[in-house]
Amino acid sequence: MSRRGWIALAVTVAVVAAAAVAVLQISTHSGDRTPSGSAETPSGGARTPSAASTSAAPRQHILLGAFTDLKGQSSTEASVEQREGAMGRRYDLEVTYYNWDDVFPDAGERGIAAHGRTVAMTWYGPGKDDSDQRTLTEVNDGSDDGLILNQAAAIKAFGYRIYLRLMPEMNGDWFHGFSGNPAAFIAAWHRIHRLFAQAGADNVTWVWCPNNGPADWDRYYPGDGYVDVIGVDGFSNTTYGWQTFEQMFGAFLAHYAGRKPLMINETATDSGAGYPAAGIGSAASFINGLRGYLQQTAGPRYGLTGLTWFDSNATDQHNWRVDQTPQSWQAWLGLARAAYFGGPG
Repeated sequence: MSRRGWIALAVTVAVVAAAAVAVLQISTHSGDRTPSGSAETPSGGARTPSAASTSAAPRQHILLGAFTDLKGQSSTEASVEQREGAMGRRYDLEVTYYNWDDVFPDAGERGIAAHGRTVAMTWYGPGKDDSDQRTLTEVNDGSDDGLILNQAAAIKAFGYRIYLRLMPEMNGDWFHGFSGNPAAFIAAWHRIHRLFAQAGADNVTWVWCPNNGPADWDRYYPGDGYVDVIGVDGFSNTTYGWQTFEQMFGAFLAHYAGRKPLMINETATDSGAGYPAAGIGSAASFINGLRGYLQQTAGPRYGLTGLTWFDSNATDQHNWRVDQTPQSWQAWLGLARAAYFGGPG
């Protein structure tokens, strides 16, 4: 279940290359000004997936990233640098968030690239918030073509690889403007994809990202020719039902294994020390279970190539931080420093 299914959020808060080869180029050269080559260059029509785009395990390591917004820090960049200093490594990916009318990329993305990370950008569709009554009609009837083309031109001019997670969690009911209508969603995705190709924004890797539930994911799938990475979101919330990482994501990852590179785009738990009497495990056990499942199953068997954590206690009433307990912080350090996740080993 998404944290946005539990409360209405207005957060201005990722993602693997279109081919496994591109993933590795980006993980080792994420600050390279020249966009990494993709085995599936965006185009207006359907594309035949390359062998690389459907390969299983990452050849070197799983890309690790986060959205990091910590109370007491002056900015998200300061939060990220605090984490990276403590971990002794850079994140591969950094998550950013934009509403439909926002102008991006901005100085934040330029700073991310300058620090050697790759941008994992979320772009919400119209009607994300209750106060915004728009729907995908304005996308599908061409009214927003100018806006879309401007954004495509800006991303092209940015020059660095961007993993674009477009209109995520569309299978839920919390984003009224672009949720709950598979036909309208797919039509909008195709139109946006075509306009980006028209603008020559070939530094975009297209990330399709439903929520882990409800499990009607296929109804919203735009087609292999329009998707480079299949992602998924899910939060283990103590109020609405705690689950292990495998319980949340196992069915989804098995369902899409081998089709495209897979990615966990948003995940976290707020379980702290846990409540064993209520069947709630600790945050440390969640992270340790995540690490073992990715390394032993999801990576080698299902082709999962990236993970980003929602590391914040500043965006809602939940504490999603990786250091919510000393034990969870040690578990995260173990994961982040492991060679399989891009750490020094």
